[in-house]
Amino acid sequence: MDAARREKKEHGTLSFPFQIYPALDGSEADDSDFIPYHWHPELEIITVDCGRVSLTIADRMYEGARGDVFFAASEELHEIRAAGRENQFRSFVFAADFLQFARADETEFALLEPLAEGRLRFATCLRSGEPGQSEVRTLLAQIVRTWQQQAPGCQLAVKAALLGIVAVCAQYGRLEGRPVRPGADYRARQLREIVGYLGEHFTEPLSLTEVASHFGLSPQYFSTFFRENFGRTFTQHINSLRIEQAARLLRETDLPVMEVGFSVGFDNFSYFIKRFRSVYGVSPSHYRKG
Repeated sequence: MDAARREKKEHGTLSFPFQIYPALDGSEADDSDFIPYHWHPELEIITVDCGRVSLTIADRMYEGARGDVFFAASEELHEIRAAGRENQFRSFVFAADFLQFARADETEFALLEPLAEGRLRFATCLRSGEPGQSEVRTLLAQIVRTWQQQAPGCQLAVKAALLGIVAVCAQYGRLEGRPVRPGADYRARQLREIVGYLGEHFTEPLSLTEVASHFGLSPQYFSTFFRENFGRTFTQHINSLRIEQAARLLRETDLPVMEVGFSVGFDNFSYFIKRFRSVYGVSPSHYRKG
């Protein structure tokens, strides 16, 4: 069950596990402005390139502005929201262990091995203007240019820039040991299981009581636990998943609007339109035309 909300896509290739999203060449384009809760074993660097972007990483919510940089650790639940085309972000996803050296040195022991093993992590948020932010953004911009050109040696240049980001973060104290809190692993696993279960079943009739029972919890405890860790109610989360799936179907299929609403789990068409409008500012029909 824990793997249910693990991202299914491969990030890069086995020989070079690195990918930039959205794709720079327009392939695999995804104009979605909502990336729901998910996790993957790779590290992720998220840049806010225009406007404002809302993120939830682990159990904390952030409002990102242009220039801000965020880091999601391996297997860390995260969600990204950027409502409207004026708000843009980019993600750099890579396996930490491919930065390691075949010949171990002091850097390997002090930084790269602990980073790959999860004993060391990037500080989550690096705001515009903070020490190291401009250097990190410069290195990420260099990666984008290199990846677009695909010239000989581009993979080595990308790897060197990623190592440069590790160096900058170490220099400015933006690498930190992962604190070990009693029950932290169990709580993280339980959160991933809940996200995975809802990601698989959100199109079905779901009640808080039934889902709480599935996880062996009382409805009262589950409701509080959910709000404290996800920053929204159970119903709000389910509606978000359904509205995002509806938007995708409206973009990618010719299904009638009413059928779209019912297929994602809404049993009341008027309520579907109301919820859709509250997120996108227009009706489903106008969203499809736009």
